[in-house]
Amino acid sequence: MAYSLSFSKSILVLVFISDKIRRGETEYISTKVISELLDIPKPTLTVIFNNLIRAGILESKEGINGGVRFAKSNEQINLLDILLAMENQKSLFQTNFEIKAAGQRPDSVKKAVTDRLMRVEEVMKAELQRTTLKDILDS
Repeated sequence: MAYSLSFSKSILVLVFISDKIRRGETEYISTKVISELLDIPKPTLTVIFNNLIRAGILESKEGINGGVRFAKSNEQINLLDILLAMENQKSLFQTNFEIKAAGQRPDSVKKAVTDRLMRVEEVMKAELQRTTLKDILDS
């Protein structure tokens, strides 16, 4: 089990939007422009936008000058926010496995594997939480 490519693509989309706004090109960025320049199909981009809007990271505006923009500053958006918006609390590792062997040893090994994988994910999420979109933009 792995997180979807949408997580990585959503980071690229947010960096693109931020760079456009930093250059003062426009306040709202059109979906069409983002889709074409980043080579992300519109249906995929729509899913990304819907998730980021629902999470309060982006806001949208309809109409000729419409599109998307940040709902908060890039200093307030961390990579964990983006991950949770895209993956909806899904775990990185699937640990709901069953083994036919019974007994104390198989049970303790299964618990040890599950505990360590969950710890790895916790460490990863802590690092994602420490890294803001601004950190990515400044690197």
